[in-house]
Amino acid sequence: MTEIRRLLSGLPTRLTVEQVSQVLAVPPQTIYRWLRDGQIPAYKVGASWVILRDEVCDHLEARHNQVRSAP
Repeated sequence: MTEIRRLLSGLPTRLTVEQVSQVLAVPPQTIYRWLRDGQIPAYKVGASWVILRDEVCDHLEARHNQVRSAP
């Protein structure tokens, strides 16, 4: 299990902005900006965001920094 999956494992499958904010240790305003910019996968339904835990995990894992070896 990756670290991000471990961090999110105790949360429900549908996350709130506040939950994502707490896990990633950034203000909710940052999460809203990332949602609007498409940096976090989510669905806009009316005035609400639907954020699915497993999609966030997959997305963050795919963007994980890789250590490059020296040339």
